[in-house]
Amino acid sequence: GALVLALAGPALALDTPNERLSLGGLTSVHVVVDDLSPAAERQGITRSGLQADLEGRLRRAGLGVLSATDALKAAGRPTLHLRVELVPFGDPPRLWIYSVDLTLRQRTQLTRDRTIETYTITWSENRQVGAVEPGGFGAVRDLVRAKVELFIRAWQTVNEFRQ
Repeated sequence: GALVLALAGPALALDTPNERLSLGGLTSVHVVVDDLSPAAERQGITRSGLQADLEGRLRRAGLGVLSATDALKAAGRPTLHLRVELVPFGDPPRLWIYSVDLTLRQRTQLTRDRTIETYTITWSENRQVGAVEPGGFGAVRDLVRAKVELFIRAWQTVNEFRQ
């Protein structure tokens, strides 16, 4: 069996009822998946594979996926950002250290001065950091899927009355 060690770290906005309110009325998002290291890609975890899986899950849940161009025109410019980092430990690697982070960023305005706009994390889940043995990368993929499903459930929770 593969060794899996996981730790959770703090995030700026969390999946709480208040943060879920920022998902209300959201009909689509732009998806950004950061590039992975060549070492991670050689292990079969690719940016394109993660992007396709994430976008497919969103579409199946009823949430639209925006192109980069359409995102610039969309109200609030909602962007779901996935960052997966995999770093080998040892030579040859005895463990792979991973970090998985999923956040939604939207354009927001300050209430004290509506002329000030910024791009802010409005929803996130705790970043998870852990380690897997070589061959245990399915656990990392499962973690990404779990985070995406959590986002979908949060979105559905605040939008179910709108459908």
